Amino acid sequence: MPVKIICPRANPKPANLGGARWLLPSFGIALALVLAGCRQQPAPAPRPETAYAVGSTTRFIHDHSRGFDSVAGNNAGLRILIAEVWYPVDHGTAASGKYRRATYGDYVFGDRDVHRLMMTATTFFHLTPESVRNGVSASEIDAAIVELFDRERASLVDAPLAPAEAPRPVVVMSHGDAGSRYNMETACEYLAAHGYVVIAAEHAGNSPYSMTGRDPALAAEDGDPEVRARMADVMAYLDDRGVYGSAENYGQSYSPTDAVPDDPDYLTHLDDALVQRVADLRAVLADLERMNRDGDFAGRLDLERIGLMGRSFGGSTTLAALALEPRFAAGVVVVPFVLPDVRSLLPPERLRPAGQESVFLNREGPTAFGALQKPTLLLMGAEDALIIGAAAAYAALAGTSPPTAENPYPTLRTLYASSNVPAVWGMLADANHASFGVSGTYWWPALKPDLQQRFFEPETTFALVDPELAHRIQRAKVLQFFDLFVRGDAAARARLIDNPFRQDGFALEARNLEAD
Repeated sequence: MPVKIICPRANPKPANLGGARWLLPSFGIALALVLAGCRQQPAPAPRPETAYAVGSTTRFIHDHSRGFDSVAGNNAGLRILIAEVWYPVDHGTAASGKYRRATYGDYVFGDRDVHRLMMTATTFFHLTPESVRNGVSASEIDAAIVELFDRERASLVDAPLAPAEAPRPVVVMSHGDAGSRYNMETACEYLAAHGYVVIAAEHAGNSPYSMTGRDPALAAEDGDPEVRARMADVMAYLDDRGVYGSAENYGQSYSPTDAVPDDPDYLTHLDDALVQRVADLRAVLADLERMNRDGDFAGRLDLERIGLMGRSFGGSTTLAALALEPRFAAGVVVVPFVLPDVRSLLPPERLRPAGQESVFLNREGPTAFGALQKPTLLLMGAEDALIIGAAAAYAALAGTSPPTAENPYPTLRTLYASSNVPAVWGMLADANHASFGVSGTYWWPALKPDLQQRFFEPETTFALVDPELAHRIQRAKVLQFFDLFVRGDAAARARLIDNPFRQDGFALEARNLEAD
């Protein structure tokens, strides 16, 4: 029987944001759990409150056109991406009991050791004595790690796609730096429950403890001989659990935070990472085309207008892909870091020549961060100290307007205010970088600190917004936005600009919506 967890509040302490570099955790804070060992009681049977139940399946995407991890200098093999797909399932199928409900352990292919590493050995996902509220014991931390592994998700594993008269609308998701394919899981599931097919791939080399070795194509007996041959030189970089990347960098091989912001090598590295991520999204598009030709999804995907969404570094990736890849029709950008024009900080020979793809270091013309290119929803937290701090550092370097209490995101705000395409701006009071993510206080509300210092008034401490509220807002606006700009439902315009969350501190603006 499903249970719900009722957890007492522990002694709060302010969120520890010190000791981190200005950008280190800014792109992908991706985990948090709920206190296990709390009193449990039966939860009411779920009611079909949405059009569909949700199914999920895991895929491995093969891009034979690239080496495995070129940004990290590993050009051997082929690019392999682990992807999760969420999709609509009939409620009757869900109620049949034939399909197992997914768990968080499924994200690590049932490996408890890798799950524990992700919880304890990473800067971004850690659940350690230093990262929890005062009074939380080591045994409570350990119980929470175990509980999350077994916790059921909202989807059914490999349940059949619900029939429909027309092909299903499609959305692609991009995770943050050191994030994983579940970074926006609640939004992905919500879209699927309303008829969408959503796919999220892990950006190999930039996702901690990513288990490339679990690809069935690499299996010694039943694998794909061609893939195994191509990957022979890469296999040496996988440990005995199939994890790629160095232990020193929590199973990653590169991160865009590896250098200081005024280092020219840092800027070129960051641009390379974004170009690689856009190429990953193109590999996802190619896989969607394969899915639409063969198998259970054949002929059932509408690939004419594809949506894109991402949070943190995935939000930056979304802005880049909207500018560089014409197949994406519209995008949702959540807590992104966006650079001002920094090309003057580099000698001309360090810029990308014409014909070489670049996100923000192209020698000629506007950058991908210079203007909104497609209909875009920008969703921010008003107290995202990580992104505000990064923006302040770059404003000082580039000589642009610095963040202020009245305008904490000047570069993003300019993108919105000067947009010639449909644009929506949403900002939630007392929300930080993790508030909209499947992370921190979302999974462990009784364990993780919920107090933070205000960025522009550090002497003032405040309570972070309830993560359930942040996710409820995100789910609603993501669905309304894609209903309008991907599904083509004109009636969604009124729902999108409506703001029933105003009293909760959510500010909402829109421009050019009549232009679509």
